[in-house]
Order: sequence, then C-alpha cells, then structure tokens
Amino acid sequence: VGGMSEAHARRLAQEDAANALGGGNDGAFRWQQTRKRGRDGQGNDDDDAKRQAFEEDNPDNCSLFLHGLHRDPSMALTTDVLMDAFRPFGCVGIRFPRPKVDQYRHHQQNSPPSYAFVDFATHEEASQCLANLKGEAVIRNVMLSLKWSSSGVNKRRIQQQPHMGILPPPPRRNRLTESECAESTTLFLRLPPTVDSSSYEKEMEFMRLFAQRTMEDELNVGVAADSADRITAADEPALRVQVRQPNAEMNYGFLTFASHAAALTTLVSLTGHEDGGAVSDAKLETAKMLAVEESETKADASNLNGVTLYWARGSQKSAENNGKSENYGLNLNKRHFPPDSRTDCWFCLASPTCEKHLIVTVFDECYVAMPKGAVNEFHSLIVPVEHGGDGAFVTKKLAPEMETVKSKLRTHARTVLQKDLFVFERCIQTKGGYHTHVQCIPVEAGSGPEIQSKMLEMSVRSGFQLREITSELSLNALEEDWSEGYFYVEIPLGGGDEYRRFIYRAGDTSGDEQGSRGHVPLQFGREVLAEVLNKPEIGHWKACVVSREKEEELTASFRTSLAL
Repeated sequence: VGGMSEAHARRLAQEDAANALGGGNDGAFRWQQTRKRGRDGQGNDDDDAKRQAFEEDNPDNCSLFLHGLHRDPSMALTTDVLMDAFRPFGCVGIRFPRPKVDQYRHHQQNSPPSYAFVDFATHEEASQCLANLKGEAVIRNVMLSLKWSSSGVNKRRIQQQPHMGILPPPPRRNRLTESECAESTTLFLRLPPTVDSSSYEKEMEFMRLFAQRTMEDELNVGVAADSADRITAADEPALRVQVRQPNAEMNYGFLTFASHAAALTTLVSLTGHEDGGAVSDAKLETAKMLAVEESETKADASNLNGVTLYWARGSQKSAENNGKSENYGLNLNKRHFPPDSRTDCWFCLASPTCEKHLIVTVFDECYVAMPKGAVNEFHSLIVPVEHGGDGAFVTKKLAPEMETVKSKLRTHARTVLQKDLFVFERCIQTKGGYHTHVQCIPVEAGSGPEIQSKMLEMSVRSGFQLREITSELSLNALEEDWSEGYFYVEIPLGGGDEYRRFIYRAGDTSGDEQGSRGHVPLQFGREVLAEVLNKPEIGHWKACVVSREKEEELTASFRTSLAL
C-alpha cells in the first residue's frame, strides 16, 4: 500500500536503461524532451510573413485576428466595447472562439479567450483598418495586436512559386450582393489610389453630388438640365444622398440614400450591375461635366478612374433608441421607394421590371406615369408608390392625394388639350397579383354621353351591372369594406370638372336575375373606348406598344405639357 504502480516502476527502469546506453541528457523519450519550436533563424517568422502577405492579397478575407485579450483579467473588453472601438473602421461584427471543453470533465473552461476575430464588410475595409492601426490597438489600457486572420489555405500552397504553375486561381471577391442587402439604403464607396489623401473629404462630397445627379438624370429622361420642369433633389427628398466618412484619413466612405430602390437605381446606373463594381468610363465622362459645374470645389474628375461602389449593410438600428435616429438626417419612414416592394411588379419602383423612363412626375404617396401601349399621347396612370391591392380611391392614406392629382390631370386635359378626362379604376385581384392604379385618358370634349351609353351596354354583356353614385361622398366614405374589389368610373359631362360616377362591387349579384357573379374584363375601360372610337386596335395595350425611344419622347412631352 502506498507504493508506486507497476507502470511507474517500468517507466523509471526504461529511463535508467536509456541513460546507461548513452542517451545523455537530451532524453530518448518524449516525456524527457523539451519541446522545441522551429525558431532557428527566421523559420516561423518567414512563414507568418508569407501567410500575412497572402492574406493581404486575398480579397475573400474580410477578418482580422485580434490577440492579447488574456491581458484583460477583468474581462472588460466585451463585444460591445470592441465594436465601439472598431466600428469607425467599418467593423460589422466581433467573433470570439468557442469555449474550450475539458475532455476529461466534460465541462466548459471559464478562462477568458486570448483572441477574437474582427469582421468587416469588405477586404478593403479590413486592410485599411490594419494599415491605419499599424498592427496594434490599445483599448481600455490593454495592448492588443492585430493581423490578418487565416483563411484556411494550406501553407504549402502559399509557399509555391508562380513559375511552378500550380498556384490556386484567385478567389472570388466576397462582396455583398443586392439580395443580401435587400433592406439596406447604404453603398460602400472607395476612392482610387490616384486621389490624394488631402482631397478625400472633398472627393467624397463630389461623389455624393454625382450620385444625386445620377438619380435626377434617371428621373428626368428627356428633360433639359436647365428646364424648369426638371425634378431635383432640392424639391424631392427621395433623391437626396448623404455621405459618411468614418475617418478623414481614409479613402472610403458610405453613401446613404432615402430608400433601397434609390441606392439600387444609382448603383446600376453607375456600375452597370445591381451588385456594384467600378464606375463605368461613360459615367465618369458625366462626372467630368459635373466637375466643370462644381468648379468652385473641384476642377477635374479624371483622378476618379477606378472609383468603386458596392453594397454595405448600413445601420439597422431603430430610431426608437432613445429617440435618436441612425438614418443620418433622412426620414426613412416616408419613402418614395419602399424596400418591401415586389421585385416582379411592373409598378413597384424597386422592381427591375419597372420602366422608370415612363414616369412623368412623383408626389408623396403616388406618381404619374404613362402606360405601356397608351391609348393616346396623354394617357396616364396614377400609381401609389406602395404596393397593395386595396383600391386607390378607398385607401384613406392615398385618397386625398389621388383626388388632388386626378384634378390636376383633369385641369390639364381641359385647359391645355381642350379635352375631357375619362377616369376608371379596375381594383380586382388578378392571377399574378395586383398593384392598384387609376387610368386617366383624355377624350374628345362632349364625348361623355356616348362613352356612358356604350359602357353600360358592354357591362350588361359582360354580366355585371354598373350603378350610379348619386351621393357627394367620396368612395372611401360610402363603404368600410371593399376587400372583394370593384370597378369605378368617372364619365365627363363636359364644360368643366363635372362628371358622373359609376361603381360595380365585385361579387355583387343583386342586379342579376340568376344571381350569377359578373366578370369585369381586364381591358374593359379600353374596350369601351375602342368601340366608341371604332378603333379595335386600342382595346389591348399590347397592340399599341411603341419603341423605347418613342416612349421617352412621349413622356418628356407629357411632362413639359403638364408643367405649363
């Protein structure tokens, strides 16, 4: 009892035998040997230098390795503290290693980690942070070291020479895509190396103006730059851009827009791709023209060759945080281009299928545009900005502005065109979804009675009955529930703003002897005009489509005429 074990005794005997055979003090067994790290000369230092050089050139790597947290026994360097320290450099996250598990006792060890990873949205931001801090950071009086994190590439691949022809292909850049930033209103802007550091702030401001001008140009296709009809950021909050530069000594910053769609429009226009890239040469020519206009602050734009724009996640914090907004002065609750717009809807301004060159003018809650395949050159649509299937005239938020815009179009038809205005809305869900809109078509003055007669006749043929609204109340005041949809029409009486109103509630069978549900054809309003005018070709929009160039010409002409 109390003696050594058999295994212990055997080990001591083996050690004595080894020493007797000349094993010396170096030790012939693993437990006798002092572990030697390969630090003879430059050994590991060279390996580390090669790895750091590799990671510096690896655009996939967006993380830095932060070491020295073991020097913080109080564990004051929490995630929030580290985020506050690195956020000005573009940091988007801090990652600590998983707690170690004792393999014998099967529980987590409570010792604090000695390192963490600092994540950035782009490789360039991480590189700039590392360069600015020169590999060191003092946070809460704790000295920390900073270098590139390992991307997991095998050392042997790093050490291979280019002439061997077996280097791995350059990895794909790890950029944020538009789909990953569907809620973001922020773009990451990097100035090229040709820009002097003393000009960073000035060039950032110029790029802000350039982005703003780009959106103005997109919205004012066909309108001269000096025209009074031109919609500018000074009048339209949805076009305004702000710039944020984390540090005046850094060559990158962030452009913040009023909406995701505004940022997307600018990005596609300048780079040609929805995920961003370098600003195209053609657009830089436009920038040079802007530089001439802004000659008081900038004389040239040639040094911007190579400027890049990509998506950034931006701030996702709520403005409810102590009443402070993270939107940099923009009221993002009032968006002209809502981020939740459907990407497959023709009328959602955030949708790639929306043909923005047809937009005539934009208001707070709606916009006026020409339709594809217009009946005539002043046929227009009043379209709510927000996607929804509820009728424009029965949505309380929309109705007041819709009435104002409709009156403006009616006045334009009467005073400028000497015509009456035929107005209708088919608010009935379709198979592919529905974005409500109101059709406004100028017609010959005095043609209202004929349109009314033909419309009532054709409605009976289609199996539904239009009822005249004799009340002066607005549509949203007549009923609370319009969820099943409706067809609404205003027939001009001529000689002013007077008109007669008719309505059909979808699913209404009260006027049908057999109690069957009628059907309002998709093109019903147009089909009525086709019969009245004896022009069957205008009964469907596809028969009236013209070239894009012609559409741009008609839209510009309409915009000019409407502003008179």
